[in-house]
Amino acid sequence: MQKEKIPDTNILQFDKQFTFWKYLLKSMPIRPVIGSFLLGILRIFASSVWPIFLYQSLKTIGTSSKGTILIHVIAVAFLLVAAAVSHHFQSKINIGILSKFTVELSSRIWKKMNALDWLTFHGKNRVYYFDMLLIETWRVRNGLVAILESLIVNALIALILSIFIGFVSMPLFFICLAGLVIMGATHILATIQTRPFVKKFHDAWRVQHHWISKCVDQFDLLKMDRAYQESLNAHRNNTEEFVAVNSKLLLTQARWRNVNQLVANMVRIAVFMIGIYWVKIEYIGLDGLLLTLLVVSIVQGNISQVTGSMAGIMEAQESLKTIALFLRLKEEKPVESTEVIPPLTKISIRGLSYGYHDTLVVKNVDLDLQSGNIYLWQGANGSGKTTVAHILMGLIEPEQGTLKINDQPANWATLKSLRKRFAYLNQDSPVFMGDIKENALFGHPEPELAWEGLQSSWLHRLLPGKHAEGTRRVGERGEGLSGGESKRVAFIRELLRSSEILILDEPLNHLDEYVIREIEREIVNIKAKTIVIIISHQSGFERIADEIRQF
Repeated sequence: MQKEKIPDTNILQFDKQFTFWKYLLKSMPIRPVIGSFLLGILRIFASSVWPIFLYQSLKTIGTSSKGTILIHVIAVAFLLVAAAVSHHFQSKINIGILSKFTVELSSRIWKKMNALDWLTFHGKNRVYYFDMLLIETWRVRNGLVAILESLIVNALIALILSIFIGFVSMPLFFICLAGLVIMGATHILATIQTRPFVKKFHDAWRVQHHWISKCVDQFDLLKMDRAYQESLNAHRNNTEEFVAVNSKLLLTQARWRNVNQLVANMVRIAVFMIGIYWVKIEYIGLDGLLLTLLVVSIVQGNISQVTGSMAGIMEAQESLKTIALFLRLKEEKPVESTEVIPPLTKISIRGLSYGYHDTLVVKNVDLDLQSGNIYLWQGANGSGKTTVAHILMGLIEPEQGTLKINDQPANWATLKSLRKRFAYLNQDSPVFMGDIKENALFGHPEPELAWEGLQSSWLHRLLPGKHAEGTRRVGERGEGLSGGESKRVAFIRELLRSSEILILDEPLNHLDEYVIREIEREIVNIKAKTIVIIISHQSGFERIADEIRQF
């Protein structure tokens, strides 16, 4: 199956300021959006109308019957319940919409990650991809929640309630409006002033994440009393820097929180003092003042949610820019040819050269590989053996050289389409978190059939320990398995597949004599229809090799 290429238009949709939000709103399913919109209107209506009934009750106390006042109170209670219920169901719909979006966004990032050029992918580390697939994705999700849940709805509720104060008392309206504008301005200013510290904290979080990952990798060395104090000092220094950045953020947030609280208290006191004075001179009624103070406190709460949602949106916008940079990373060029290549019997390479960072590691290499032969590649570290193997699998495109497949001229991109025909055991023997069976069968077209066949094969004896059923758990990066056990699981995974080219890079590492003899015997058995390449520093394969090549 050909890997999906991420369209270039997606980059623009992520990168342009606020264009993504418009794109997202257009892509949302119509019916849920309409339902959310209607519930939002109901929520705004219920949250804005109840003060009218409360005001009517206050105005008619002493003149209306208790029944009329009770009806008004019940109406207020009903509207408050309606606002809460509509908010709940709106949240439910919005979360459903965003759940689908989050899966799509994460899947898009996953596809891009797996479409990356091989060297580009390995130029980043695990923490970087963890951030892309989880942290940045969740920040975008939280920004969308802020838009759908808080920004628009709470802003409209605050606006309508502010206007309602004008119907109660126009003088109080202007006083409250001035106070609310001041409070809103300080909240917005606090968000803007705090934002750079939040960004620095996010950067510091990534640095600390990298350091902690490094600490975990150092565990076995530290247990051997290697550089314990140096590592501890480095940890303290890194953590002190991380905490210092976090402390600056917390101090900035606390400072602006105190400023906002001070301004809010001053506004409340000002409205209260002016209101009491106007009540004393009978400019306004006491009931109007009390209701105004109640509404102002509710408006303040809505303003706080609006400014909080703005912070979430700004954070999401920054994450979108980070994702946009990720989407610009170099992708592997797709294979355009649809030509069906018959079974591989011969591969010829002439004048192959390749270098890293202006240093030539493979220079004018000629190779002839034929089915039925075992090729042993030997040479010093860095001599280019593994690089040639990566070129052969189409992971790297050489700077110069010609290629023939089955005596027919071919371009280097053709090798990408042949990867399914390769079995490759690399030096690191990649084993992932899960169980042994999942690792051994990963990517097999018929996993259960393969596992059934494994039980009657000699490979069954390579399964680690007494867990022949394959349920033994494996930790992150093969944690819980010895080096030899990891190598055996990876070896089983490759030999279970039907392949035309088998490449074994340092296959003897961590293996005992019994396993080595079994592997040698199996290689001889399968070589008839396979091109076998063994890359090794160690002796042992010379007796079965048909050709030995020194790099």
